[in-house]
Amino acid sequence: MASTTATGDNDENTTISFGCDYAKSSNAKCHGKYCENEISKGTLRLSRLIPNPFIPQSSTREEQLMPVYYHVQCMINYLRTGNEKKKRIENVAKNLQGFDELKKKDQEKLKKLFNYEEKLQGNLSETSTTVQTTYLEHDKDKKYWQISYDNKSTKTKYGLLDEPDSNAIILYKDFSNKAEAKKYADKKIQEKIQKNEYTLKKQTGVTTNNQTPVATKRKRKQSPAPANTASTKRIKKQRTIITTATRKQPTRSASIRK
Repeated sequence: MASTTATGDNDENTTISFGCDYAKSSNAKCHGKYCENEISKGTLRLSRLIPNPFIPQSSTREEQLMPVYYHVQCMINYLRTGNEKKKRIENVAKNLQGFDELKKKDQEKLKKLFNYEEKLQGNLSETSTTVQTTYLEHDKDKKYWQISYDNKSTKTKYGLLDEPDSNAIILYKDFSNKAEAKKYADKKIQEKIQKNEYTLKKQTGVTTNNQTPVATKRKRKQSPAPANTASTKRIKKQRTIITTATRKQPTRSASIRK
């Protein structure tokens, strides 16, 4: 059953479950944000099942749900965006209706793709020891923006300072190599600071070419502590006494011999 093209990513909070099958015709269009191309007949496709506004509430649960179709990669791109409350596919075998009916090679393909997604998100988590993160704040608008990168992937996170962290919007992106990921992150950081008036608040894991950690803020070079004048005078006085005593010692020895 083809879904209506009017339904898009704006209704992400209405996702009830996910499904997978092979396109029965070429009538259905992909609802990927930058796609909207038709899904060719026989192509493996994924779907979000959402409430069907054209079916009475008295109908069965299955009849009330309407599939919104995606190419496999377009679904992955869809799942890489949104806040933490967004319903996502965590286990393809359990979360995808119709998974057992797929060809073995397509089952393995989906497992491999979603295992990679799990690894990608784990590498970019805030508890990762290898991730490099830059955190900015906009003092006037009371909002924050953060970008992290590890290997060839980036994670952008932004939201309002007075809202729960779970409301923040997250975006994952993949690049051809680590240099491209770093280039993208550096470009976005400069745009936020120079054009959008954000202020750098924190950097973690950022390294120089010599792999030396870079501090978030430059620390003032501390001057050596001033010498204690009184202590200095006492030391000089003691040295003078010792020197004087040493000089007088030969005279005293001579008098004793007499």
